Amino acid sequence: MSDYFYDVIKVKRDILQSMDPENKMDFLFICLDSCRYDVFRDADAPNMKSIGELRKAHSFACFTPSSFVGFLMNFPPIGLNVSRLYPYKKWAWLPREFHRDGYRNAIFSSNVVVPLLDLNLDGAFLKEFDEKQFIKYEGETAVEEIVDDAIHFYASNDKTFIVLLLMETHTPIYDGVKAKIPYPVQRPDSVYSFQRRAVEFIDGKLSRLFDAVKESGRKTDVIITSDHGELLGPARWGHNPGDLTFYNRSRITFSEKLFEVPFIRGKIN
Repeated sequence: MSDYFYDVIKVKRDILQSMDPENKMDFLFICLDSCRYDVFRDADAPNMKSIGELRKAHSFACFTPSSFVGFLMNFPPIGLNVSRLYPYKKWAWLPREFHRDGYRNAIFSSNVVVPLLDLNLDGAFLKEFDEKQFIKYEGETAVEEIVDDAIHFYASNDKTFIVLLLMETHTPIYDGVKAKIPYPVQRPDSVYSFQRRAVEFIDGKLSRLFDAVKESGRKTDVIITSDHGELLGPARWGHNPGDLTFYNRSRITFSEKLFEVPFIRGKIN
C-alpha cells in the first residue's frame, strides 16, 4: 500500500514539473561520518540547524558501507516515521532513479572506503555518479575543498543530486586546529568535546555552500545526517565491529550511542 502512495507522489511531481518547468528541485545529502546525535545536538552549528528541525534517529548499521548502501537504496534512518528518503520505491538505487529523471549526480568525500567498495563491486557503486572525487582530497581536512567542488557542480548543472560524506568528525577527528586520534585511556568527555568542535568547524565551512544555494534561487531539498555514532571509551571505543584490540578482541560492544544519529531535513528557497 505504501508503494502505491509513493507512486502517486511521484506521478504528481512529474505532472507538476511538466506543467511548470521551474518547479524542479535539487537534492543535497550531507553526511557527517561517525557523528553522534548528542554531540551534534550540543554543537554550536547555526548553519546546519537553520535548515530544519533537528531530530534524533537511529542508523541501521554502525559502519559506513552498510549505512551508505542503505541511504542510496532509499532507506531512511530508523525512528523518523517515514518509509523512504525520497519519492522513489524502496530498494531503488537512487543515483539511477535521479538519472532517469534528468538529474546529474555527484559524490564528494575523502573517505577511501567508498572507492574501495566500488572497486570490489566492479564499479557498480559509483557508475551512476557523473562526478566522483575521493583520492584528490589529502591532509587532515577536506571539507573546504569539497564545498568548492559541490558549489561548482551545483552551478554547472541544471538539476543535481549531490552527496557529501564529510570526515572531520571521523577518527582522526579534526576540529579546525589539529587532528586527534582517540584511544582507550582518554577521557570520553575530551573526545566528546573534540568531535563537537569538529561539527562546529564543518558548520562554518558549509555556510558558503548554503549561501550559494540561496543566491541561486533554486529550490533545494537538504538532508543532514550521519551514517552511525561512536563509542568514546574508555573500555570500548570506536565504531567498526571488525576493529580489534591488541588482544584480538573487538574494541566495541553494543550501545545505542553507536546508532544514534542526527537528522535534519529542510528546503532552501
